[in-house]
Amino acid sequence: MPGHRPLITGIGAGVLALGADYLAHALFAVPLLPEQAGFLLLKVLPLSAFENMLKALGVLARPLLLLGATVVIVALYAAATLLGARLLPRVYVVGVTALAAVVGAVVAIMAFSPGDSAIGVAVEVVLLAATIPVVDRVLDGLASPGTVNADRRILLRNLFYGAVGIAVLGIGYANVRRFTTALAMREGSRAPSEVTNVNDFYVVSKNLGGDPVVDGATWRLNLPTRSLTYQELLAMPAQPLELTLECISNDVGGTLISNGMWKGPRVTDVLALTTVPSNAVWMLMESTDGYTESFRLAELTPDHLLATHLNGAPLTPQHGFPARFLFPGHYGMKQPKWVTRIRFSNSDQPGYWENNGWDERAIIKTMSRIDRPADGAAAAAGSIEFGGIAFAGSRRISGVELSWDGGRSWQAANLEAEFAANAWRFWQLTTSLPAGHYRVSVRARDGEGTLQTSKTAGTLPNGADGYHSITLDLA
Repeated sequence: MPGHRPLITGIGAGVLALGADYLAHALFAVPLLPEQAGFLLLKVLPLSAFENMLKALGVLARPLLLLGATVVIVALYAAATLLGARLLPRVYVVGVTALAAVVGAVVAIMAFSPGDSAIGVAVEVVLLAATIPVVDRVLDGLASPGTVNADRRILLRNLFYGAVGIAVLGIGYANVRRFTTALAMREGSRAPSEVTNVNDFYVVSKNLGGDPVVDGATWRLNLPTRSLTYQELLAMPAQPLELTLECISNDVGGTLISNGMWKGPRVTDVLALTTVPSNAVWMLMESTDGYTESFRLAELTPDHLLATHLNGAPLTPQHGFPARFLFPGHYGMKQPKWVTRIRFSNSDQPGYWENNGWDERAIIKTMSRIDRPADGAAAAAGSIEFGGIAFAGSRRISGVELSWDGGRSWQAANLEAEFAANAWRFWQLTTSLPAGHYRVSVRARDGEGTLQTSKTAGTLPNGADGYHSITLDLA
């Protein structure tokens, strides 16, 4: 073992440190180093690289990032001890311990979020650094026959490798749960009905470590001059709102869009329960998971809700129980879930996604999508029925057109009756087409008469642009 001593020290300390960090994160909400490292990586990645990663890996991007960061951190523990043993053989344990503490503290400070605490950061740093001298001391006992008798040495060895094994299993279990959570993050359905079933509603989350599950009995909405319990929030006059939510990451033709029947008190009624400073311009929101967002007070309307219900039932944990904000006309990133605190400011404090390169305003762009027939479908020539959705946020939809001749001509589709001012609109068009190969495109006009742009753009930084198209083979 002497020749491999630094390597075993580094790997053992890294695994045990992260195992303890994962456990403390799960039990006491102590910050998690791999999650913090992943967050910092996303902040420095070029927007194009981040977008390509999301497209290539989809919902698995974040759990893979967490797992990758975990493996890299253990490897760095091993590399640091090997290099330290070579350069400073007599004091490398002290040096690597100090390095782990400093790096852990720097990363924690740089990735600090409103949900973190100074005590939690201190605990995290201790866990990351303290395992190194502990592992070194254990290995000293195993390497020195005269220190302990054979039976105690065997027990010590078994305890050490058992602890490392348990830590590996714990880390593995935590990451499997995160993959399960990611797979549960789903795209919406292809709009078979006006209202999306809660189980088919799209779900997107920032949380590498899994979404929070909030206890309604202990939850509080903290306002500057008071706090509200869940029961007090439910006792307030509730306003219904039919609203389509769309993620700013929704690609052209994508399904990160769903429509629901929401209910909850008006934001203006909630703010009437506290004192809003006369010079306040922005409302600042914080959530249980550390998510932050901001909204201009001047833009609040009676349609802006603090929702407690979706489709007639209390919000599920995935959709923000006990309460989430709804701000019609904006992408989902502006509508935080699991909200716990409201503050006011005369200056903006950009939210979580804005700090990662996304647009501050996040105004919904006009979109349209072909849902019927399916892309690449083969059918008999003759009567073909097209159908789909269009959405422009609060601007509503005034028209939808289709083209199957490369955009040389456009045919007006029939709009179904409007469900609500802030809901998607269904359209359909039945026409007769001869045999051949077709590329069919769709475009929409919003309620102001502005035509959806044909110029293709990715989702970053302010939402995708371009016409959705499908191919169709008729024989």
